Amino acid sequence: MDISKIFDPKYVFTVYFPIIFALQWAIGVKLLGTIIVVEWLNQVLKWLMHGDRPYWWVHEVEVAYNSTSLLPEIFQYRSTCETGPGMPSGHSMAMSAAWYVVVQSFIDRVVKPSKMSSLLKQQSIQLLWAAFVVIQTLVVMSRMYIAAHFPHQCALGLFLGVSVAHQVYGSSKWLNLKRGQWLLVASVILASAIGTYSFLLLTGRNPAWSISQAYKWCAKREYIHVDTTPFYSLTRYSGAAFGLGLGLTSTYFSQTERTSFTRVQTMVTLVLGLILGYGAELAHVAIPKTNESVFYTLEFLLNVAFPYIAIALVPYVVMKSSVEKVKSF
Repeated sequence: MDISKIFDPKYVFTVYFPIIFALQWAIGVKLLGTIIVVEWLNQVLKWLMHGDRPYWWVHEVEVAYNSTSLLPEIFQYRSTCETGPGMPSGHSMAMSAAWYVVVQSFIDRVVKPSKMSSLLKQQSIQLLWAAFVVIQTLVVMSRMYIAAHFPHQCALGLFLGVSVAHQVYGSSKWLNLKRGQWLLVASVILASAIGTYSFLLLTGRNPAWSISQAYKWCAKREYIHVDTTPFYSLTRYSGAAFGLGLGLTSTYFSQTERTSFTRVQTMVTLVLGLILGYGAELAHVAIPKTNESVFYTLEFLLNVAFPYIAIALVPYVVMKSSVEKVKSF
């Protein structure tokens, strides 16, 4: 079982978000907003902090000291050869943030308002946070086992993920931004990332150095995937930022009476959201990867379209279909 694959940050977009959005739209939006900020911060810090990954660092040390006996042999797996810098860990950062939102929202919306005794509530909260710790431990151990990260990289990712999630989840003001404000925020997110990349180039540093290291030291070329590059991450979170803003400020979203959804409507929204997420995964696989410019452009558009459709169109269609069905009787 590949824990790194199970807890891949991409599933926050295509699985976690559709499920939670269908069950409680505000929490779902906060989850998506959290992962957008987390991925943006993670990428900018990775470019600035210039962290090595164990699978190439070991070989670089051996070459530098002209010895193969200094460090133990490192095995590589299909999930090992990520092409971005290693500091901080993206998996740890994304999973700690996403699961913080999931656990804290469950405590706030289910446990605390329940009629359980104070003791049972306290035990339930402790159990939920224990599950959170177990998940984070599995993610960290997996990242270190496959030689994708050092312990300190995972530790920093955990800290930053929880910190960002606490701030974004704890605020609701940003949910009411107008369309122009949303587009400005999304543009700043995109421009700041590109600006960081350009700044490094202008100061004589190579922000793509980690890609060269991956190709140099990965045991098998098929272990290297274009969707682990920093620019793919940029298209995902920046596209999602635009899609989130356009969805929340759309006429379809404002006309949808989400709070009056029946259980059947909620389940239909959930299933359609998951189907949409699976369709986005299939589209991602189908996008040609031979031309990087075309690949990144199409990925950006895909990541704009997915949250927009999930937030604005799916609930609206479910509501309208239910109304038409009632009228037909």
